[in-house]
Amino acid sequence: MVQVRVQDSLSSAEHAQVLSFLDTVAETEQQVLNDHLRSDLMGSPRAGFTAAFATDGHGALVGYAQASAANDGWLLGCVRHGAPDAITERLLHDLLDALPAGATATWWLHDGIADELAARIGLRPDRRLLNMRRTFPLEVTTDVVTRPFVVGIDEPAWLAVNNAAFAWHGEQGGWDLATLQQREREPWFDPDGFLLHERDGRLAAFCWTKLHTGAADGPVGEIYVIAVDPRFHGLGLGRAMTVAGLRHLQSVGAHTAMLYVDGENTAAIGLYRNLGFAVAHTDQSYHRGAGHAAANTADTANTAKIEESPHDVD
Repeated sequence: MVQVRVQDSLSSAEHAQVLSFLDTVAETEQQVLNDHLRSDLMGSPRAGFTAAFATDGHGALVGYAQASAANDGWLLGCVRHGAPDAITERLLHDLLDALPAGATATWWLHDGIADELAARIGLRPDRRLLNMRRTFPLEVTTDVVTRPFVVGIDEPAWLAVNNAAFAWHGEQGGWDLATLQQREREPWFDPDGFLLHERDGRLAAFCWTKLHTGAADGPVGEIYVIAVDPRFHGLGLGRAMTVAGLRHLQSVGAHTAMLYVDGENTAAIGLYRNLGFAVAHTDQSYHRGAGHAAANTADTANTAKIEESPHDVD
């Protein structure tokens, strides 16, 4: 018998259990929480965090779901072995039930479709996120001048540009200093790969990269977040900063480059295809708006719960 419980904080033992479960599923099936959720899980307890656990009769964790407050509502993630199933549905149903009445919520599903399941818990298909990849070497160069991010100095300017560029974005918009500092504490954070471009004494664009190690075919370099200050659109800085980021990743030993981009962002997709990227997989989001009508979940209650497209290019 599978049991589900929902809570807004974790004990040390529960935290360790969740991390072990997430690492196991990530290794065997590439199912992961996205960075917003994972960072929230790793940070200090705060308002805007809710977790749902599914355990078997022996107390072993068989599913984990999480809701975290984001820029435009709540972001949901669910990790299970295998494809979405009745346990996924129960986790998400109970998690949504625990959120404030009428709250906006978005669930991202990695490389899969679950339209019927989502409909039963009141979510509808929404955005698609493309994971695009290319291999190195990269022959293209750029003469754009960049410098590394300086921790303790560059945070205010970066936050201003990021939040202006991503005012519309649920996960990447609306960052505060605590959110950025949480990322700075991540083991993968490297200020040398956080490239800034300045013009007229102000930050005009940035390309934040991330190196993933441990892949069978060598390190994978990610264009993690890239944006141009809206005041500097139209200067070709999106392409130039992408190239600068790729050249940095190549210099630190990445064998493959990857990025995520919104499926409707045709300008960015065209730019990346021109730089040799191709779609590797697609993530699907399911959404409910503010003031939604309650879902018909009478049957669900008896059953045994991906940035983001952080790319703004001109």
